[in-house]
Amino acid sequence: MIALRFAPLLLIALTGCTPLSYQSVNLNADKGDIQTSGYINKEVSEGVHVIEVRHDSRTAFLLQKQTILDELTSLWHRRAKELCAKGYQGEPEVVRPADARTDEFYCTLQVCQQYPLVSGIAYCKSVYEL
Repeated sequence: MIALRFAPLLLIALTGCTPLSYQSVNLNADKGDIQTSGYINKEVSEGVHVIEVRHDSRTAFLLQKQTILDELTSLWHRRAKELCAKGYQGEPEVVRPADARTDEFYCTLQVCQQYPLVSGIAYCKSVYEL
């Protein structure tokens, strides 16, 4: 009986500990299920990529905010390495959705401010090397 009482807390804890998956967001319902956690990247000029990564889970941020932010930063670097095969310059930063560089992640509503994201610009060395 006591175990049943704590089952919801265990479920919340396990949900918050789920590792982040490495995937592109899918915000277009026409292409299947909407996936709001993941990365977005846009090439703004040759060899210059805006990369943003987010995870939409209030439970995860409540239970282990720093771990989630560290994982988002790791995913940002992974995406930058894929986009820039010869290396890159640039570092991500933690920003609020109101400061997002991409339209898809930009949000000024109070509800979305609970989910910070990792955002940065990767300059590919093959193009911007001195």
